[in-house]
Amino acid sequence: MSGGGGQSGGSSVTKTGLPGWERPAQKGYLASLLGQVFPNGIGNGLAPYNPALNQQVAPFTDAQNQALALGQSQTQGAQGLANLSANQNAYYASGMANNPSTNPNLQAYANAAAIPYTQNYMQSVQPALQAREQQSGTLNSSGAAQEQANAQNQFAQGLATLNANIYEPAYQLGTQEQMSAIQGMPGQVQGLYNPTQALYGLGSAQQNQQQNVFNAGTANAQNQTNWPFNLLSQLGAGLGIAGGGGGTTTSTTMPGGGGLFGK
Repeated sequence: MSGGGGQSGGSSVTKTGLPGWERPAQKGYLASLLGQVFPNGIGNGLAPYNPALNQQVAPFTDAQNQALALGQSQTQGAQGLANLSANQNAYYASGMANNPSTNPNLQAYANAAAIPYTQNYMQSVQPALQAREQQSGTLNSSGAAQEQANAQNQFAQGLATLNANIYEPAYQLGTQEQMSAIQGMPGQVQGLYNPTQALYGLGSAQQNQQQNVFNAGTANAQNQTNWPFNLLSQLGAGLGIAGGGGGTTTSTTMPGGGGLFGK
């Protein structure tokens, strides 16, 4: 009769956890985290959102507000001056300044220069001529008439020469001013838009400031909406750390049983 041998067996158990020296810190960390997330205890609501986290927008300073108000109030006056400048430039560019019929100053200057010349003829030349004709007894003669006509022609020619000496230099100067005004017309046209552009710039600054307020409001609303999820996310991450995911691993082998078999 033959005999048989026995076979032994066993099982292995693996445990993962923090070392003993880390466990007090683990408990303190988890308690602190729970206190931050649930300040009134678990199940009594999350920690409220802190308004101090809201974004702030600095308002315009007093100097900026004064500048905005002053700029807006001056726009109408600046536009009026720009219009006046453009109209005067157009007056010269059109050649109206060279024409006595459209330049009252030029016509008035010519009239003022003609007054003493006319007075001299009417009060000196003409009376002296008539007095000489009376003394000679030829007042109503054909010779006297011719002499009167010659005097009048000389007066008219002298007056024409006087006006020409006034109008010709004025025309030359006016032509130069006309060319200068024509060359400056593009700048004058652009100048008409400067007050409007300045006002638009002021409005843009106000709009940007208002948009900053809107953007801050949107960001604050997003932060408040995401606040609970951020807290819970931090809690989840903290629980993973406190749970010992990075701890040590130990294995234990359990002994098994044996037997003898024979006849």
